[in-house]
Amino acid sequence: MSRRKKNTTGIPVFEIDSLAKALLPSIQAYFATEEGQREFTVWQAERQQKQLNKKLNKEKESR
Repeated sequence: MSRRKKNTTGIPVFEIDSLAKALLPSIQAYFATEEGQREFTVWQAERQQKQLNKKLNKEKESR
């Protein structure tokens, strides 16, 4: 079960849901392509590096 963050945008939830439902098929189709897979792999590597840097900085500050 996923938790929703509190909507502080001022945009009604039904409009956000409608937009998501309209965009999801295109997003899924893009990430099913080779280019989308490559981009996702790059994003994952960048995210892992940022998390590692954050962890290392935290450890460095606690010394």
